Amino acid sequence: MPARNDLFVSAVKRPSTSSLRRFVSSRPYIPVGELRRRFALDEPDAMARISRNGTTAYVGLPEREAVKVEELWQRDELGVELSVDVRAPVIVGLFPTHVYVNGNGHTPEAPEPTETEAD
Repeated sequence: MPARNDLFVSAVKRPSTSSLRRFVSSRPYIPVGELRRRFALDEPDAMARISRNGTTAYVGLPEREAVKVEELWQRDELGVELSVDVRAPVIVGLFPTHVYVNGNGHTPEAPEPTETEAD
């Protein structure tokens, strides 16, 4: 029996839509292979079709995760890079479409000047 429970990581690390959004937003570009490694998506033949505004593309992810990528793509929360090496529209990477100044997405506003500063 292994000392650690590493054999069951893939079921635990499967991303929710929010964790997928956070992961993609944390970097300027994420190759699909890195996304598969990060969330231990070990299905080697996984391929799913996703669509947005009449554009269809294929991504090497299990259906469950591909649907989440599709939702974020349709809401303009992430962009996709298509391969130039093959004629089929295959997604090779993801990138965030919103840039956040700090970790919570809140950009602090400058304080309003007081009357003594304005005079």
